[in-house]
Amino acid sequence: MSIVDQLHDQTLKMAAEIEANPQSETLVEDFDAFLIERDELMRDIQHELSVQEKEKIKEIIQTDQQMAKQLTEIQNGIKADIQAIQRKKTKQLNYQHPYQPMTSDGIYYDKRK
Repeated sequence: MSIVDQLHDQTLKMAAEIEANPQSETLVEDFDAFLIERDELMRDIQHELSVQEKEKIKEIIQTDQQMAKQLTEIQNGIKADIQAIQRKKTKQLNYQHPYQPMTSDGIYYDKRK
């Protein structure tokens, strides 16, 4: 199996894993390992590419773009979850300490009489 074939197979495998388990706990670790392996394989490509290998590389690029979109959506979902948790924490603190003084940011004192 050529290096391009290995790269192609690993890319399709990772894309399938992202699509199948977008909320997986180990997705970040698996993707990091995939990137390391892919980097090593890409460094090993030394020869001229055949027409078939060029087609596979085009497919790899398209799959990478799709994975990037999916990972961006996952990242945005995680950011939204974190923001929701932070809002809940601040609301909970407001209920626990209702008479705690509010911050005075943005208050201007008028010195004119």
